[in-house]
Amino acid sequence: MKKIFILFAAALTIGLTGCQSFLEEETYGSTTEIFKEENGIKALVYQSYTKINNLYGGDGQWPLMTELGTDLFLRGKNQGDTGLTDYYGLDANNGNVSWLWNHCYKALANINMFMETIDTTPFADESEKLQCKAEMLVMRSMFLWIITETWGDSYLPRTTDKTEGMEARRSTREDFYEEIIGGLEQVVNEGMLPDERTSEAGRIDMPTAKAFLARMYLYHEQFEDAERLASEVIDGPYGFELTPSLKDLWADDKTNDEFIWTTNFTNDESYAQSNGYWQWYAMYIDRFPGVQTMLGWTGYGGCQAIPSLYYIDNFNRDADLRWIDLHQWVWYYNDPADDRSAFPLNQWREYIDTALYLCPDVLPLAEHKRMEKTFTVFDRNDMFDADGIPQDRWTFIGMTKFYDHTRPGNMSELSDRSYPVIRLGELYLIRAEARIRSTTNQDLKGAAEDITELRKRAVNHEKPEYEEAMKVTEEDMTLDFILEERARELFGEWQRRLDLKRFGRLIDQVRIYNPDAKDNIKEYHVVRPIPQTQFDGMPDWTTLGQNEGY
Repeated sequence: MKKIFILFAAALTIGLTGCQSFLEEETYGSTTEIFKEENGIKALVYQSYTKINNLYGGDGQWPLMTELGTDLFLRGKNQGDTGLTDYYGLDANNGNVSWLWNHCYKALANINMFMETIDTTPFADESEKLQCKAEMLVMRSMFLWIITETWGDSYLPRTTDKTEGMEARRSTREDFYEEIIGGLEQVVNEGMLPDERTSEAGRIDMPTAKAFLARMYLYHEQFEDAERLASEVIDGPYGFELTPSLKDLWADDKTNDEFIWTTNFTNDESYAQSNGYWQWYAMYIDRFPGVQTMLGWTGYGGCQAIPSLYYIDNFNRDADLRWIDLHQWVWYYNDPADDRSAFPLNQWREYIDTALYLCPDVLPLAEHKRMEKTFTVFDRNDMFDADGIPQDRWTFIGMTKFYDHTRPGNMSELSDRSYPVIRLGELYLIRAEARIRSTTNQDLKGAAEDITELRKRAVNHEKPEYEEAMKVTEEDMTLDFILEERARELFGEWQRRLDLKRFGRLIDQVRIYNPDAKDNIKEYHVVRPIPQTQFDGMPDWTTLGQNEGY
């Protein structure tokens, strides 16, 4: 299926054209006649899937806007958008904000064109027609959610009418959620999809619709509904299960029974989409003696995002396998060509002896001196200054959750690994939070059971005290705990800024834990600026107007 998606996308891709409105950018001219035929309608569906791929694993603007500029990640050496990472000079001319705006509204233009055409378009198989409509309703909800959580009250496009689009009048966040939840409820309540998992990886099915609806209920503070829908997915007949091993969960051999909805990529150069997210959180290690990038052995880092000290200290680093299994701080010698004379105490046996070590704690001075004669070493103070600011932005403990060892070569940037848009682990977190926040039937015991189940695979059983440290009780079930646990479980999964905003904690958390951004962030940064390019294409920009503060 993924190759079919890419092929149709290639036929329909339309580039951005500068200062036109999104509707003008998405004009198809005489080619719109094809959308009155089955193949043309399907092409719009496939195009919409590629636009999901661009966000979840593809182009870098969505993680830049969800993971950076938060309490968890600081700007890496290769990330230069200080407007989004540090809130420094963020304004309506930011190119990455413009990209996301155009991307979402172009996707909605496709989807609205589909909705205006689908009911009168003949299909050979009416059940396939219904499936396409259900898929597009889910994707429409996805893009509307991204828009309103990014820009707040904004333009809610309901049709392809050009006048409506050029005026782009504002709708409230509540209006958005009426459409978001209404579309998903239509799919679920009307049984528009078979009540089973699809056999086509990456394709939206009924459990996908239910899982995403559970997330939207949580955002809309319909906590009892969020718990109900999460339970339907967790306890339902779909065969989803928490992968027992974190290493298996994040293995680079495509997918598993925990991933509910994934994006899909191919490393076939004829069909490949941009897919560089796998290298965002790792440093480039080839500059150090004795180590080199090698496929299947060590990382090829993009140096985009550096874990903050808050992130590092949020884990029990001895007890929690989410730290131990999904981060890299030791590299072994694998490059015989390097000069090793500066390290007289190292035997330099390939793949056995340490060549590079990053310690998240402060090493005793004598131990640091000893290590310096054996291998390259950085401790906490070498990597961060007293304020928690990275010392060089090149050197940091990398997160390996998305790494891909199956690429075509050591230095290849092609990757065909899958990325979860939503997975079962998140559903346990949704249900636990909904049980805590319920105003009619608070269930702290049930919430603790959810977290306990989710944590089973994260417990380091090496010592009894580690197992004890990972236990949770009803008394632990607070919103502060859930926010921290979501950070430990979902780091890097396009959630953090949205979580902080949803909890009303974005400003406070950034001011306390993000030393790059703490002096720059203002209350109005909770939403992003509407791009200037949007106003340039409007007869009267005041019908939409800029977000306050920008």
